[in-house]
Amino acid sequence: MQIRTKLTLQFIILVAGILLLSLCFIYFKFRQITEDEFYNNLRSKALMTAEMVLHEEEKLQILTTENNSENAELLPFRENVVIYNGKLQMVFAFNRDGEPLTDNRLRELKSNEETCFQHGNLHAIAVRHTSHSGKEYLIVAESIFNSEELGNLRNILIISFFMGIGIVAAGGWFYAGQAMSPVSRIINQVDHILPSDLSARLDVSNNHDEISRLVITFNRLLDRIQFAFRMQKSFISNVSHELKNPLSVILSQLEVALDKKRNAPEYHATLTSVLEDTRELSDVTEKLLQLARVHSEGANITFEQVRLDEIMLQTRAALLRLHPDYHISFDIEGIPESEDQLCVLGNESLLRSAFQNLMDNGCKFSQDKKVEVKIGFESSGKHYVEITDHGPGIPPKDMQLIFQPFYRSSQNIHVRGSGIGLSLVESILKLHHVVLDVVSAQGKGTTFKLSFP
Repeated sequence: MQIRTKLTLQFIILVAGILLLSLCFIYFKFRQITEDEFYNNLRSKALMTAEMVLHEEEKLQILTTENNSENAELLPFRENVVIYNGKLQMVFAFNRDGEPLTDNRLRELKSNEETCFQHGNLHAIAVRHTSHSGKEYLIVAESIFNSEELGNLRNILIISFFMGIGIVAAGGWFYAGQAMSPVSRIINQVDHILPSDLSARLDVSNNHDEISRLVITFNRLLDRIQFAFRMQKSFISNVSHELKNPLSVILSQLEVALDKKRNAPEYHATLTSVLEDTRELSDVTEKLLQLARVHSEGANITFEQVRLDEIMLQTRAALLRLHPDYHISFDIEGIPESEDQLCVLGNESLLRSAFQNLMDNGCKFSQDKKVEVKIGFESSGKHYVEITDHGPGIPPKDMQLIFQPFYRSSQNIHVRGSGIGLSLVESILKLHHVVLDVVSAQGKGTTFKLSFP
């Protein structure tokens, strides 16, 4: 079922329920008022008749209950006023052709001050009355309740109900169509967005409603999808380039080395160069695998409590073994008393990889091959790590680009690297909900501050 049809039906059911309750309330309220007015008139008629008849109370005689069939045929029985004395004997009847009340019924009516009841096809009221002489009488006035007005009102209300439902159905269908027209427009625009051209965007109206928010959200989704496609294309292109260059250099060096016989120093130099290129290729491959793992298996990576200072010291030692010319100073501030306060929740291998990339970059881009590492332990448990180098700094125009895969600044193009390290660092830190702040000054170096939750 379409949303437009569903909205229309829901609107019809809601309005029909409200309208039906309202009309029923009007009908029953009018019926109650009409009946109250009818019984008030009967009461007035009964009391007026009693006053007139009981004015000559001493002349009243007990009447028999024999019916006059001839009069009944000539005068159809429609109303009556009957007066009973204290012994419940009939002493007056305006029309004696009616069906008499039983003694039990009369005693029951006399026990109450006033009673409204139905007698056959007549509506009646029984009133206990005291005459001027102090004698008690029971006056029963009965008449046919004229329901013609109620019938007319009922018919009018039924016709009004169905007319109202018809108007509501037409109006609901129209306004549901008006409400759903922006959705239909969005559907048509989305159908025209092709994978080959993700630059198209949905038209945003000036209304600040849910449809506008939906369009804005969808456009943001398209922005992310387009960015992901662009990054994928760039990633594939850069991966091909980064893997092809070392392989080409290795192949060319081996071909040159095997072209003719060479002495031992030449073979040693060639193998050393090949080994260096192979290490670079291995490093690029390892970073790519880690980057792919973080993005594809982020939700399945296990976390545990790990000591922050031990990871930093182990990373520092491993990096110095690979690069003996590096200088990494180490400082700890605010050492807590409990060993548990030295721990953070994370994945040890990924954190070690992030720290190693930051230290390696700092040493690599500093002329003195030196970085300063500082770990701060706060009493609130929000620990931080600062890694500061003495490099040339990051230009402001490059600050937003350094975390893109394979991006390399033009001023550092001479330094060997793949451009994957910082992108991997950012992905790992986001996975650990670590806030990364970069402060850089031209010619004075750069500081990467990691704030742990």
